[in-house]
Amino acid sequence: MSLRIEEITPQHNRKAFDCGVTELNDFLQKQARQKAAKNICKTFVACQVSAPETIIGYHTLTGYSVTTPPTHRDYKKYPHPLNAVKLARLAVDQSQQGQRLGERLLINAICRTVMAAQQVSAIGLFVDPMTPEVVPFYEQYGFLPAKPDDPSNLEMWLPIKTCVEISKTVEC
Repeated sequence: MSLRIEEITPQHNRKAFDCGVTELNDFLQKQARQKAAKNICKTFVACQVSAPETIIGYHTLTGYSVTTPPTHRDYKKYPHPLNAVKLARLAVDQSQQGQRLGERLLINAICRTVMAAQQVSAIGLFVDPMTPEVVPFYEQYGFLPAKPDDPSNLEMWLPIKTCVEISKTVEC
């Protein structure tokens, strides 16, 4: 499948997207473009080259401030908030689920995190999995618990060093 991942525009058909999760569908259909225009967050959509207006998946990135530094050796001694990138949303249309599009969107988000960290400080990519069932998806790429002392907190993060390593092994 020839795929393009690009920033959302008015030409993209948001109404037809359905990932099976109302909250993620509603965000794409009602808020993504407006928030991107106001620089609140940026949404990147995946479309097949043969159908450039049809969104088959998306991810949303935003800036993030880590007020409690992760228990990672590189950041333990920093008492102030640290900058990071937040993967606020990642969704794949039901018609494309099970075809590794989620992986391609995640890799794209990791590559964009590396590009951002080259311009401004960012210690890594953070994500809040919606359910515990999603955690293994992120773990396979090296995501770590952001708060390992609190097992009820699902927040995870991928250190910038790992993001850079991943970006070197894939086509960004």
